[in-house]
Amino acid sequence: MNFELSEEHKLMQSAVKDIASQYDSEYWQDVHEHQRVPEEIFSDLAEGGWFGIPIPEEYGGQGMGLFDTAIVMEALCEAHAWETTFRFTMSTVFGGTTLVENGTEAQKEKYLPGIANGEDVWALGLTEPDAGLNSSSLTTRAERDGDGWVINGQKQWTSGMEFADHLLLLARTTPKDEAGSRTEGLTMFVVDPEHEALDYREIPLDIYFTEPTYDVFIEDLAVDESQVIGEVGQGLYQIFGMLNNERVTAGLSSWGAGKEALDTAVQYAKDRAVWNEPIGAHQAIQHPLAEAHAEMESARTSLREAAWKYDNDVGNVAEASNVANYLAGKAAWNATEAAMTTLGGMSASAEMGVAAAWGVARHLRTGPVSEEMILNYIGQHSLGLPRSYQM
Repeated sequence: MNFELSEEHKLMQSAVKDIASQYDSEYWQDVHEHQRVPEEIFSDLAEGGWFGIPIPEEYGGQGMGLFDTAIVMEALCEAHAWETTFRFTMSTVFGGTTLVENGTEAQKEKYLPGIANGEDVWALGLTEPDAGLNSSSLTTRAERDGDGWVINGQKQWTSGMEFADHLLLLARTTPKDEAGSRTEGLTMFVVDPEHEALDYREIPLDIYFTEPTYDVFIEDLAVDESQVIGEVGQGLYQIFGMLNNERVTAGLSSWGAGKEALDTAVQYAKDRAVWNEPIGAHQAIQHPLAEAHAEMESARTSLREAAWKYDNDVGNVAEASNVANYLAGKAAWNATEAAMTTLGGMSASAEMGVAAAWGVARHLRTGPVSEEMILNYIGQHSLGLPRSYQM
């Protein structure tokens, strides 16, 4: 792996930073205050084709990879637009990666151009109230009806439903007790979020988060064969492949929250003077910030490595993605904690934006995958230890 960025990467970073520079702290403060989607900057990024970086050129994308996407997401985080990175997970990964890896030619031609030009937004219907992270226990059911299917069930924590154009939905097509194994019998479908058979309700949140999230209720949703993505009954295996990418992009969103908080705290430590010297001159302030920086740089390297391994099909991609997500979550949390301490009472002010980053960093230690499940994976699959949980 070459750790030196190419000239093309540097140009890409410069281009997205130019876009981000048009949106100052007051813009983001307004986004936080009104809990709204920053559509203006999303529109600018879409116009530049940035959501289509890993989409093949024949479908309107840039024909690049996850590593290139990660480099652009990093640049947005460094330019104080870290909240834009969640859209890359929702559209570029949930929609783009899934279709590139599992879609038919007709599906790719139909859906990928809209992702590449930023017009279409995707959401993921995976989590359920009684299943949580145990995806093999999903109860949303798709039953055969002639040449199609009828879906009934419920999803929870489905982010972005209000403005999504397409919903990637995982449903059980074979009862669990009839499937060959607990991980078989699940199938991916693409459905219309505005279909009358779907009802969704926003989940009230006590902390700031970048995307509104919803409970989704599905009653007698009729779909046809053209809406099946991938192989019937193998959806869980296929979605796990996509989730490796999500580990990286979600890790970058977490990293971005940490980066925003850390940069704000460092500047505050330089500017805030007590007893005639900056508070950053004191080791009690300086050392936690320095430690956070070291952890953030380590996490950045791990995220780049995981993305590079995916693009080049080198080594254990799943392990690299999980490790990167874990390190990014820890680093971001420590960075936001150090920032909260550095700013003291000002850490709660909307003006600084640190509390928003702090809340997001904490949430991302739980979802889209919890640290405990990542450690379960590493313990079992990397270290060869016995399974420590039941499915």
